[in-house]
Amino acid sequence: MRASAKSTVLTATLLAGGAAPADAQNLGRLTGGFAGRTDSEMLWSPPVETSPRSGFLAGAFVDVPTPVSHLRMRAEGGLTQRGGFVSTDTRGNAVDGEVRGDYLSLYIEAKVGASLGPVHVFAAAGPAIDYLLRSREDPILAQVFIEKRGTVLGAAAGAGLGLRVTRTWVVEAETRWVRGLTVAYTGSGLRVRNRSREWVLRLSRVAGGSG
Repeated sequence: MRASAKSTVLTATLLAGGAAPADAQNLGRLTGGFAGRTDSEMLWSPPVETSPRSGFLAGAFVDVPTPVSHLRMRAEGGLTQRGGFVSTDTRGNAVDGEVRGDYLSLYIEAKVGASLGPVHVFAAAGPAIDYLLRSREDPILAQVFIEKRGTVLGAAAGAGLGLRVTRTWVVEAETRWVRGLTVAYTGSGLRVRNRSREWVLRLSRVAGGSG
């Protein structure tokens, strides 16, 4: 009976250990969606007075481990709204104008992190590509822009916090900064680049997860 009791306790311990949440940073492939808010503004050269405008972003992503410990790769794509408000022109004259650009945005990011049980923190960075779907400008700014670039290259960097809520689902909240490396609009002697801060909420499913 004593040996049987020990065997029962050992079996229960192993089952309990198997039911505990896995280390969140060592998950397998994650696939899911995201949504959030953008606070965007435009960087003009020559400089003008600008202020940010808010928009939204939404899309899907995949997040996979690599052979390197604590390093993952994340690829995502979705709709992002960028743009900004303009208060003065290049000569300092008052302007009341707004630019609203809708982009298909693609990101490839390296992601590093550490975890404690089901909770993990992370930082991610990598290149970004924006494909212009539609651009709307107030009439005064529409007269200024000669060309709207269809493809804009940028760089992204962010950090966040995640939680494995069940064996199947992971939730992450992230703040990310995106800066255009190439111009988005050009005019007579002027160049305009995009810059954004993004607030992103992600929900993903663990490959092979159940329950």
